[in-house]
Amino acid sequence: MRVISGTDPYLPDLAVDVSGSLAGQLPVVLVHGMGGDHSTWRNAVRTLRAACRPTVAVDLRGHGRSGRASAYRLNDFAADIGRVVDGLGLTRFDLVGHSLGAHAAVRYAMREPDRVRRLMLEEVPPMPRDCADLAEQIAPAATLGERVRGIGALLANPGPFLRLDRSLPAAVTAQFDVADPGWWQSLALVSAPTLVVSGGERSFLPARHLRAVAEALPDGRFATIDAGHSVHRDAGPEFLSVLIEHLDV
Repeated sequence: MRVISGTDPYLPDLAVDVSGSLAGQLPVVLVHGMGGDHSTWRNAVRTLRAACRPTVAVDLRGHGRSGRASAYRLNDFAADIGRVVDGLGLTRFDLVGHSLGAHAAVRYAMREPDRVRRLMLEEVPPMPRDCADLAEQIAPAATLGERVRGIGALLANPGPFLRLDRSLPAAVTAQFDVADPGWWQSLALVSAPTLVVSGGERSFLPARHLRAVAEALPDGRFATIDAGHSVHRDAGPEFLSVLIEHLDV
């Protein structure tokens, strides 16, 4: 693990797992979902490394081996991605995110469109547009079925759960209780070819909202893998297939 140190006392240290030489092929930056850490991407890292693509798997603030923070604003997580790529000297890269990590990734791509070559958003929770969206309570949470499917993963790798800052989930989900149509307008700033992946009807995120995200992006595509919210975990081969295809590995 490498550590990107905070430049002031208010910025937490960020842990990153780097595999391969960053001076070689174009890197792939991987960002986990809420409650996860870099280890969730082990199979993706193995597959990408076999194709000679270096990888950077991030632990967001409050997760894994990264430091805790006084604030967990959605823009802070996007800024964490910026700190990591700047700290590693990456000027251009592919960016892949799951759930909260996907939300952070698209916010980063809004800010720095020229640095992201290709973007992949797995089960990205969109900001509510209006009262109807608010009533659906679209946020990076988990249904009972998703929790049951995650028990095996938790037992096999309890570290991410044990290291999670327990104040983080409430702080994050509260931000999805406010309509933000400006977020949807800002999707037009993303220039990278983007694949939005839905977990289908088994996910708590309605697929139509994720399709709407893809349609709002200048170069967006939409795919469904019926696996629930954690597609890369519960449908690994299918996820890796679309990952490799989209990143043109």
